[in-house]
Amino acid sequence: MLDKIKKILKKVPCCNCCREQEKINVVKTKDSSLNVGVETIAKLQSIIGYVFQNQKTLELALIHKSYSSEYGLTDCNERMEFLGDGILSALVSEYLYNKYSDKQEGDLSQLKAQIVSAKSLSRWAKEIQLNEFVLISKNEELNGARLRESLLCDSFEAVTGAVYLDGGFEQASKFIGKFLNRNINFDITDYKTKLQEKIQSQYRTLPQYKVIEESGPDHNKKFKVAVFVNAKQLGVGAGNSKKQAEQTAAKQAFENESK
Repeated sequence: MLDKIKKILKKVPCCNCCREQEKINVVKTKDSSLNVGVETIAKLQSIIGYVFQNQKTLELALIHKSYSSEYGLTDCNERMEFLGDGILSALVSEYLYNKYSDKQEGDLSQLKAQIVSAKSLSRWAKEIQLNEFVLISKNEELNGARLRESLLCDSFEAVTGAVYLDGGFEQASKFIGKFLNRNINFDITDYKTKLQEKIQSQYRTLPQYKVIEESGPDHNKKFKVAVFVNAKQLGVGAGNSKKQAEQTAAKQAFENESK
């Protein structure tokens, strides 16, 4: 099925269409400058290991909505972030499917959640020094947003989307593969099950999970979940899905209860 999807993606003339659209919708500030120098773009391309055919695509991936608003631009990297999120999901799913033939769907989903988590993607963003290249407003700069986990995660997704738009699925796969092919150990412990067993043994009841915060656009929701036992909060966790946030909260609660 994944091979069929990749073949379809390769056949879809999105890259050419997007290049033409980029020519039509050239993003400009009030002074017709993006403030992204040729040397800056060349340096980033060298770091990520891919040279763009249309460098405007990479430039757009670096424009945070705050910068766009401050300088009167007509676009920002949010749409590219949306695309990159989907491409990342497909690439990571394929990688895990091929690498862990002995794992079931539940384990694979848990691994995927860890890989595409904000914590993981923000770390990858720092590895390619993306925090030095993303364009943000003066106010965000003063607030230290350049090292904010959510901003780095979103920017990494946008660059992934940019690589896909410019070079297709194959180039996006090469880009993400550099991070995936490292020998990284992921924890696939089902902490919700372990916590439930522990709570049932100690309290003779079940832990209760509650979403205490929800943020972000519909395509990239962030959840914060707390786990309770008899109205006592045992742990808090965050994630890109309720399931991931519950696992993180359960892990914290289990570790707290095991001290």
